[in-house]
Amino acid sequence: MIGVIDVGGGLRGIYGAGVFDFCLDNNINFDYGIGVSAGSANIASFLGKQKGRNLKFYSEYIFRKEYMSFHNLFRNGSYIDLDYVYS
Repeated sequence: MIGVIDVGGGLRGIYGAGVFDFCLDNNINFDYGIGVSAGSANIASFLGKQKGRNLKFYSEYIFRKEYMSFHNLFRNGSYIDLDYVYS
């Protein structure tokens, strides 16, 4: 069995997204996958064969103030609004 683990790491998850897109391009599959945080989103897109989905997320959402801003930090105590991201 061959497995893959992606631990995420916030915006560093873009590296994992690129690796999964490479795997999709080259028909590389895994028997199981484990993802934590951003890594789970990367793996979900990989399993759904949604190439480029996470690249779009990482490159577009980074500029949305609803996603990441000092406004969020002062409003709810977190620089990143995970409710916005995952809802």
